Amino acid sequence: MVRDVSPPSSQTVRPGRLPAGPWRALLVHALQLVDEIARHGMGAPFWTLGGGTVLMLRYRHRRSKDIDIFVPDPQYLGYVSPRLSDVAERIAKDYVETANYVKLIRPEGEIDFVASTNLTSTPFEIWTLMRRPVRVETAAEVVAKKLWHRGDTATARDLFDLSLVIEREPQALRNAARWLVRHREAFLEQLQSRGDVLRAQFEAIDILEYRPEFEQATRRASDFLRNLPAS
Repeated sequence: MVRDVSPPSSQTVRPGRLPAGPWRALLVHALQLVDEIARHGMGAPFWTLGGGTVLMLRYRHRRSKDIDIFVPDPQYLGYVSPRLSDVAERIAKDYVETANYVKLIRPEGEIDFVASTNLTSTPFEIWTLMRRPVRVETAAEVVAKKLWHRGDTATARDLFDLSLVIEREPQALRNAARWLVRHREAFLEQLQSRGDVLRAQFEAIDILEYRPEFEQATRRASDFLRNLPAS
């Protein structure tokens, strides 16, 4: 586990052994697109690497291959859209584009560029990945974004990830409480009303070194979220 580095720090963390997988090739493509943003007049663009793949890199909890890049300004998205960028079109001809994100679809996985500001007070650490500094989101930031932006549509992977971070970094999540309660009631209701579907999806997750039972994860998430103060 890499140690905490606050965002203002210039220190770079060199993480230990990272799992193999398609995420590596997808990250190379994502970095090409980050360079496109810089090349076309955005200077040194601010961005962070987040999502389930970051939790895999931190905790080896489950296999995750997709790359999620978060940028603060929707204007960045024009530089990574295959509709507007030749470089992006060479990387992926299949894509989904909205006002707030661009999803590039490749055979080995997906690369998402999402317009979203950071939420938590300590949103990232600086790691060396692919021989360059990368702002890698903290586990609490990853979960905060999941629940803030889409907590009203519970998924088995989000439950799995939430259970992990509750267990490993409970205080960091408590500090992010205001971002976790926006869709709390909807999330908890779906754990009950869609329990059979979520259980089947949960049991199909390609796990690595974290092995909770569905009931365990549901109980842990429910107890934790219910005990958070209202925003």
